[in-house]
Amino acid sequence: MTEKLDGQIEAVSPAAVVHPSRAVRVTLFEDRAEVMRHAQVPVLAGMNTLVIGGVATMVHDPSLSVIVAGGEGRVVSTKVLRRVREVAAASAAQIKQIESEQRASVQKRLAAERALELANTHEGRVLALLHAWTSALQRVPRAAGTRLAEWQGSYEDLSRAHEQALDDAISAQRQLQEARNAETLAGQRLTQARQTSPRFEAVVECQVLSDAPRSLLVELTYRTPCALWRPEHLCRVTMGADGQAQLAVTTWATAWQKTGEDWTHVALRFSTARPAQAATPPLLEEDNLRLRKKTDQERRMVQVELRDQAIASARLARGQAATEEMPGVDDGGEPLTFPAPAPHTLLATGLPERVELMTQVLPCEVERVAYPERSGSAFLRVTATWTGTRPLLAGPVHAVREGELTGRGRVGYVAPGEPFELGFGVDGGLRLRRKVEESRDVGALIGGQKISRVVKVYVSNLSGDRRRMTVVERVPVSEVSEIDVRVTPTSGMHFDSKDGFARFDVEVEPRGTRELVLNYRIEAASKVLLPSM
Repeated sequence: MTEKLDGQIEAVSPAAVVHPSRAVRVTLFEDRAEVMRHAQVPVLAGMNTLVIGGVATMVHDPSLSVIVAGGEGRVVSTKVLRRVREVAAASAAQIKQIESEQRASVQKRLAAERALELANTHEGRVLALLHAWTSALQRVPRAAGTRLAEWQGSYEDLSRAHEQALDDAISAQRQLQEARNAETLAGQRLTQARQTSPRFEAVVECQVLSDAPRSLLVELTYRTPCALWRPEHLCRVTMGADGQAQLAVTTWATAWQKTGEDWTHVALRFSTARPAQAATPPLLEEDNLRLRKKTDQERRMVQVELRDQAIASARLARGQAATEEMPGVDDGGEPLTFPAPAPHTLLATGLPERVELMTQVLPCEVERVAYPERSGSAFLRVTATWTGTRPLLAGPVHAVREGELTGRGRVGYVAPGEPFELGFGVDGGLRLRRKVEESRDVGALIGGQKISRVVKVYVSNLSGDRRRMTVVERVPVSEVSEIDVRVTPTSGMHFDSKDGFARFDVEVEPRGTRELVLNYRIEAASKVLLPSM
């Protein structure tokens, strides 16, 4: 049944009977897939050696599991066998058809050659007759000029016959060239059809013990690389008849596979488990701390560095949470499996294939928010609470507003009952312009430093409707006692000293303009080395 290749790899013998199998269930992970196949095979009483085909050549041998799913029998041993065989580019029937077309093209070329030869012979005969008629006309006496009209008619007849012979010869030459081209093309097609290429195949050989002749249902389960999936979302925001906004979230599983086997009408499952991840925790190493003496300049001066800090939060500061506590990070250590609602076909083309998993409709709040320091436009922000029984996985988002695609974004992991936010593009009716005025002052006696900054934001409403929005500005936050930041209160401003964000709730009249002013001052001691703002 088997033979050795290079003394290491066992290959199936070409004479072995390979029983076909079909894929019934596929579970895709982030970097591989687990395939379940069924094969109906006949067995005899005693030990039977079965060869089952259809598996991918890149099957992970240690992951192979074979059981008898239907019937009385027991699997004793299993192993994966591989072989390479030459496969013609076309079938025998196709090659026979191409050979017939090639013979017909040869016959057509021979017929065109004979037709060209006859046309050239006829043209030569007419040309010789015209030359003979011209030579005979030169010997006619001048006194016989009374038959000039008759001679002229004869010359014209011969000229027309010669022109027709030339046209026939040219047409025959063109037909011969076309026949030769067709013969060359037929020969190339035949050569290509007869070419062979190596085909790599894998089969599973198993020893099955049965107490009587019967038909058994054998189930194969194995894992293979070159297959993966990623979550993707389509979010549509619409205004309901009662004026309340609704957010429809459709989750897709985008899958790719280039395993070499086609999965036709199988039950697909998409898992967040990581079978290739290490299961043993790494050991800790010693972490030595060392001290050094400060230099004289470091003892006298306090050097301050300016940096942007990302504030991490377990949940949004706004929105309504439906749970008291947020679960663990991502899936909380519990692998999640998302089954496809219907059987699907996933071909081994390597192209992305989307499978819709679920659609959830949520009530939401729509507001306009602007960050003039980063952009001069106002963005639509949608806040909703995820009410699904399963979490919303992190992934790219296609944002659709009132039936129009507004762009692409990304959503993080959202647990059931947690609020989340999405952006749905800019509001074309709002424009913002930002202007910063800064002054520096150093005290004459003690050398204290003062930096005063005035930020002015001009908001313009170019639409014909009243617009409400939130404008957010940043204020530096000090982490050392030598630096003091003071913000001057302004009407309509809400300042959070913890994160340094100043928020303005603005309502702009149609085709109107509003001016927002933010004043703050930075005071530092003389020994503090401030960076350039």
